[in-house]
Amino acid sequence: MKTLKRFLFLLASICLLLGCSKSDQFSCNDLNTTNLNVINQKSLVIHEGTINLQGFTRFAFYATKEGRAITNGYTDNFLECTAELTFGDKQNFVLHTKEFLPFEVVPTTPLTMYREITFNGKMTPSGQLKFTWPETWWELGSVRGDVLGQIREHTGMVISGQGINKNTLDYMGYFDGKKFFADMHIVGQQQVPGAMDWFKNIVDGPVLINFMIDLEVSD
Repeated sequence: MKTLKRFLFLLASICLLLGCSKSDQFSCNDLNTTNLNVINQKSLVIHEGTINLQGFTRFAFYATKEGRAITNGYTDNFLECTAELTFGDKQNFVLHTKEFLPFEVVPTTPLTMYREITFNGKMTPSGQLKFTWPETWWELGSVRGDVLGQIREHTGMVISGQGINKNTLDYMGYFDGKKFFADMHIVGQQQVPGAMDWFKNIVDGPVLINFMIDLEVSD
């Protein structure tokens, strides 16, 4: 019986290793395993051409010392988003997003556009993906740059963590043919009042920051 259990454990380990195949151009360990657990690997379909997406971008802040969510990302700090996902060669893709202020915030029709970004990334055959915030983007009528500087200005925080890549941010996630999800994680320590209302008063202790792009294929 012990020999059979050992054999089954060894077999499972081999299958797990094969799941991260040599065809993937970045390590499976680089990805957020919590998010990737939702992927049904058997149903993945990597498309060609351009796919239209819609959903939300979400911005969550959690004060660890106080044990509270400063913003939730699903209920009080998000933007509506439409996007085009265009596949290229050699596992390259382009994600072109447009973010809009929710109707509850600015009740206008059509919605007021807040930001427009073009991301360039890589996607493995299994749907795991990675991309970096670009050097410049359009936001509220002007071309912006320095995303880390903007976060510091908005929050008054010194930031660090795995989501930072030199002077920008790395997003990791998945696309399963229907849902596109990617996020990045950093940690902030507030030193001065920030420009955002949530950070007018100094937050005591570290703040966990999670920015998400949460989209689905639109009909």
